[in-house]
Amino acid sequence: MFFQDATAQELSVTSVPAPIGGLNARDSLVAMPATDAIRLTNFWPQSYGVTVRKGYKKHATGMVDKLGTVGQWSSTTGFQKMFAWAGTSVWDITTPGPVGVPLITDLSNSRWDLVSLVNASGSHLLGVNGADDGFAYDESGLHVLVAGDGTTAYTWSGIDPKNATNIEIHQRRLWAVEKDSSVGWYLPPDAIYGVFESFDFGPLFFSGGYLEYLSTWTLDDGNGAEDHLVAVSNNGVAAVYGGTDPSDDTKWHLVGVYNIGQPVRGRRALAKVGGDLYILTTQGVVSMVNMLSSTKVNEAAARFKTDKVQFLLSELVNNYSDEEDWQLIYVPSINMLVVNVPTGIYASNQQLVSNQITEAWAMFNGMDAAVWTTVSAQPFFGDYAGTVYKAWTGGLDNIELDDTGGTSITTEVQQAYNYFGSPGSQKQIGLYRVNWVSSQPVAYNSAILYDFGSKTLITPDAIPRSVGALWNVALWGVDTWGGGSSTERNWSGAEGMGVAASILIKSRSNADAMWVTTDYSFVNGGLL
Repeated sequence: MFFQDATAQELSVTSVPAPIGGLNARDSLVAMPATDAIRLTNFWPQSYGVTVRKGYKKHATGMVDKLGTVGQWSSTTGFQKMFAWAGTSVWDITTPGPVGVPLITDLSNSRWDLVSLVNASGSHLLGVNGADDGFAYDESGLHVLVAGDGTTAYTWSGIDPKNATNIEIHQRRLWAVEKDSSVGWYLPPDAIYGVFESFDFGPLFFSGGYLEYLSTWTLDDGNGAEDHLVAVSNNGVAAVYGGTDPSDDTKWHLVGVYNIGQPVRGRRALAKVGGDLYILTTQGVVSMVNMLSSTKVNEAAARFKTDKVQFLLSELVNNYSDEEDWQLIYVPSINMLVVNVPTGIYASNQQLVSNQITEAWAMFNGMDAAVWTTVSAQPFFGDYAGTVYKAWTGGLDNIELDDTGGTSITTEVQQAYNYFGSPGSQKQIGLYRVNWVSSQPVAYNSAILYDFGSKTLITPDAIPRSVGALWNVALWGVDTWGGGSSTERNWSGAEGMGVAASILIKSRSNADAMWVTTDYSFVNGGLL
């Protein structure tokens, strides 16, 4: 044996940051940075540590069927309403609690495309679903949008609202996508009904197909900020136009045509993030800013915002390509990009999420979301059983309407393998310490893996008792007062030895908890 004699071995102590680099499904296990993770489930990576994701509570119950759409209407005075479509009906769910009588019944489906428009007559929420008459909601109530002469209130001429699958506001104009065609239709500025004019994007779709959806993209390409209209085909071609008036060639111009990859199913693959437009395709999350940059400069820009998890996302898209509940949504209040991953298996939907500040990725589970939305900067999701939940709140999942109940959040992580500065030598970790900052104790099981092995940990049975003092029971000057965060630094013993080591953790938490660092004591040996 070439291993050094035990008396010659030198004890080393080091501290490794938690995997703030997030999930890495791109690099090999040998080359992965030490601050990345091979697995990262229900942890939210931030620049100063990884935190257990927040929980969710019930907001509206009793709709029985799968949620297809959740939306918000805001008045010009700040008053808001919240609506939910499930099965063949729509409900007002502004007030938390069990739903009452639906506003509309006998609809063909619950998948509606919504936009908001404010004009001289007030604030309007508009919706179409490609099968039923459309609707417009404003301060005076709910109005039905029907085919007609375009001069009578709430009538559309040119396109029947029943044939509109997608609507968008661009340069103050309402645009509608006609089902199974390459044609987009637009109204005069600020109008919500009237006579539509058509614009055919088909000649630019070099792969054929129909117009899937339209979106506005605000960018500054060096000539000042300008709103562009992006038309995406079902075969993955994006045609980008600039200007204000499609009927006037002097005020309307083609910016470019790009091959972005086929959009995922469901027509909910768009997210506006700052000055960028992200599109979820079978190739990944495409950045339109980077697509445009790569055609204007010599250095190639990374087209995909999912580069670090691209192989994982591609596998998920391939496995669940027939599912329609794919969605891309951005939550600006927490700088979170969410890819909803529908699995087609009850209670097993997942979310691939990214911190848009650090661009670190993680996987969430435990939220069986069929649809997501944001209301007053707060994320909400609807499930398959007729319940809408307020997400990213509290430390428990599935909290009841009266704030009782809830289940603890289970996390799992395997950090990247670490050579601890000497890739050619054997190491034996003696003790290690996971450093948590939390408002209540975290229950966790952990193990050290060596040389790219695998292991499964059981989920801890119970959350430890809170370290906070009990009122009228604790001793003054002796017990620890609750209400703040404390640090947990408990040493554990490791088994085995190897060249590279990785920590595996499975935990349960019911309050704010952040993993900051892990301390290791180890000895270096020889080559064998």
